[in-house]
Amino acid sequence: MFTKKNTHNVFIILAMVLVYNIAFSQVYNTNVEAKINLQQNGEVIQITGSALNKTSSSQSLRYVLSVIKNNSSNSNNSKNDQSGRFVLDLGEKKNLSTTTLNSNVTDRIIILLLVYDENNKLLGMDRIVLNGTEEDVKLKEVENEKNQKLLNISPDATQKEADGIVLKNIVIEETKTKPGRDFYKMFYSLYSSNNVNGDEIVTVKEVLAINNNTKIEIFVANEKVVEFFIRPQNEYLKTMSEISIKRVYWYLQKYKQDKNIKKYY
Repeated sequence: MFTKKNTHNVFIILAMVLVYNIAFSQVYNTNVEAKINLQQNGEVIQITGSALNKTSSSQSLRYVLSVIKNNSSNSNNSKNDQSGRFVLDLGEKKNLSTTTLNSNVTDRIIILLLVYDENNKLLGMDRIVLNGTEEDVKLKEVENEKNQKLLNISPDATQKEADGIVLKNIVIEETKTKPGRDFYKMFYSLYSSNNVNGDEIVTVKEVLAINNNTKIEIFVANEKVVEFFIRPQNEYLKTMSEISIKRVYWYLQKYKQDKNIKKYY
């Protein structure tokens, strides 16, 4: 299965022109709803991320609001994050962070809001793509068709599922150094070229280790499946990306089988 092809390195696998739901196995925005609001003021687009507590108890949470720019002319990418912790009372909605964009920008821009609980479990997500490509449009049509089929297959789905957003094929980057970013690009390239098409969110995280070193931790559905210390050598990073993609693929298949067994019983 694992054959190498040339692919473009991007930060996150997402495909939409504005906002749309992607068919997936795990449902978000059921207990805490994440929402991105856009408002144009002259030559500036104001981006505001908010969260709504849909439960009957207070929630201690963490958010990350990311703006990712993909320049198709020179293949340069940039990523700007805003993050913080907050508390929502029952039924409370709160604005979390605000940033701005030039309305004349022509780069493909992904805006992503993630809301986690105290255990770093992803509860809420929203995302918007501005200046989407033709590929974005085609993928949107395909995923919308899948989503419609999912709704038709499950007419007895609960209101909780209907209110949530179901997601698929997401790889999130949380790196700190150039070697960490280089590893992520190699890993993502393999993830994309091998059509892994995972049913759970994969997070590539770089954390501080002993003696001011850093290490990579890869999570699938909040479970750590890969961990190793970073070295700047290109061959080492390439080898670790190949090992990591195989472990992630294996775990995704095992996780899917385990979920199906639990459903059956």
